[in-house]
Amino acid sequence: MPSNWRLKTYLSLFLILFSVYLLIPSLLGFNELREKAEKEGDKPPWYVQLFPNKQINLGLDLRGGIYLELEVSVDEALVHRSEIIVGELERFLKEKNIPYQSIRVLPHTSILAIVLQNSEGLNAVQSHIKDIYGNSLKELEKPPQLVYRLADSSEEARLAKFQEMVQWAKGQKQILDVQLDKGEIYVVLDQKASADEVNQSILSAFGGVLQQAPSMPSLFLAQSEAYQEKLKDETLKQAVETIRNRIDRHGVAEPTIQRLGSNRVVVELPGVRDPDRAIGLVKRAGKLEFKLVDESIPDAKVKELVETARTENKIPEGYTEEIVGQINEALKGKIPADSEVAFEFQYDSGTKKVVGGIPYLLKKKVEVSGEMLKNTQVSVQNNEPYVSLSFNPTGTKLFGDLTSANIGKRLAILLDGSVSKAPVIKSAIPNGEAQITMGYGDYQALLTEAEDLVVVLREGALPATLKVATKTVIGPSLGKNSIERGFHATLLAAAIVITFMALWYKGSGVLADVAVIINVMLIFSCLTLFGATLTLPGVAGIVLTIGMAVDANVIILERIKDELAAGRTVKAAVENGYKNGIRAVVDGHLTTFLSGVVLYQYGTGPVRGFAVTLMIGIATTLFTAVVMTRLAYDYLLTKRHVTKLSI
Repeated sequence: MPSNWRLKTYLSLFLILFSVYLLIPSLLGFNELREKAEKEGDKPPWYVQLFPNKQINLGLDLRGGIYLELEVSVDEALVHRSEIIVGELERFLKEKNIPYQSIRVLPHTSILAIVLQNSEGLNAVQSHIKDIYGNSLKELEKPPQLVYRLADSSEEARLAKFQEMVQWAKGQKQILDVQLDKGEIYVVLDQKASADEVNQSILSAFGGVLQQAPSMPSLFLAQSEAYQEKLKDETLKQAVETIRNRIDRHGVAEPTIQRLGSNRVVVELPGVRDPDRAIGLVKRAGKLEFKLVDESIPDAKVKELVETARTENKIPEGYTEEIVGQINEALKGKIPADSEVAFEFQYDSGTKKVVGGIPYLLKKKVEVSGEMLKNTQVSVQNNEPYVSLSFNPTGTKLFGDLTSANIGKRLAILLDGSVSKAPVIKSAIPNGEAQITMGYGDYQALLTEAEDLVVVLREGALPATLKVATKTVIGPSLGKNSIERGFHATLLAAAIVITFMALWYKGSGVLADVAVIINVMLIFSCLTLFGATLTLPGVAGIVLTIGMAVDANVIILERIKDELAAGRTVKAAVENGYKNGIRAVVDGHLTTFLSGVVLYQYGTGPVRGFAVTLMIGIATTLFTAVVMTRLAYDYLLTKRHVTKLSI
């Protein structure tokens, strides 16, 4: 025998025994035993601890679960970035004592508008923007907004005329928005619109009561095309990572999360038993904001304005983002331009469904945001779960300054645009700590809600909101049926192959059959060891591998038969048969393996599942067909002194 036969023998025995060791938990359902023991508060059987905590991961089509295609609002990320830049520029203007009229993001755009009170600070602002933001921002040549003033008349008449102008503007494609702020009307234009044409149209319609306000030193900035593409790409990547982190903390085994196109994310969650909770956890924006309550209008008046706006504009009941947006649109001119309405939800104590909402008038400016969080955790006091928050140094300073400067005022805590609480600031809070209460109700339900909220806040807010474009819930019965059919197909294919090989090649065919059985066992053990997911196409890949494994053995056996027919001795026939056949086997399997690499790299979902089992199967086939069977022949010819092959 060759000098390295001992090494090959020990390696083969080790792989066979190690494969059996890895597959026993899957065959005997050790994970189910562990889950059952955990629910009952017991320890799993002692023998369970002797084996690895790994089983074959079944894919969505075999195990059941959820398939989601989520659409990422990438344009929203552009607006969010512009809002961050507004805050940065505000701090710069205050530090340099540059007087300014306003600085804001124009509605329905990501364009920044900076209006200064004099031209002295214009050069300083332009220089600062160039130094800090480089080519990320570009200055627009034509102003994307026009400013007007209403002729002197009563406040009621001016508001009525403003409302009339808002309605008129809805029919103008070149106008994106109309706002009233400090007695001036701002008309936001589409970037492709002609300012002169829109100005003529407005003066023709409202020239008697409107006059164009004198221009002030202004700067209009837009994100460059290259920067927008980069930001959109980063937004999609961040969404994928945030979703993956949330799902990992949720405890879903082997989820599939990947990009699809330019603005979608595919999420596959196999074995999920609570689809609604999983979807809610994935979709939740996780946007935490602290805003001051605008006390200029009493709460009762705010409630009355909201009810009137619903009635006059036929806005349906509800508190979705779209409906709240319609309410704020209808309240233009009736509430301060730098304020907005948000709602605190009221829940039914039994069903936990939203049954009402308390309106709050809030300042639009975000004083402190969730991006400044350092830690969040679930705490319990008086048998009531709540979420405790602590901020990083920047957030701690801002929170301390905010609370010390606004003692006696209310500070609203917003989660995903809705008010969680709006407590009165009783004293300064310099330590940067706050808490979010979960209300009243079932303790376990509130605890689960608090745990989910902590997961969302810890992993960070999504960079943009998600919309479910496609949702498919696959039941476990469908997965069970797929498993049974795939199992039966595999058994049938194996039975046909084994019978054919035994009848056609006799004893050598039986040896090839043993190699194929070991090959399949090695495939499943590799899937378990590397944590790969077995899908229905993966089962098809295993069936294909069985055929390729038999093909490799057939090539070698036919070469051996040719050598025997040429009058070679058994030992020489085996040696030449492997020597001549191995090249064809390796070439064929190598090209197929490269095809599997390409399928895995560029494929999605089912295609990748097929590619995984195909590549693993090719590697194990080469080992079993070339190494193990040759080892068996060497043993028979050298140790058993066989002089005639059964072939």
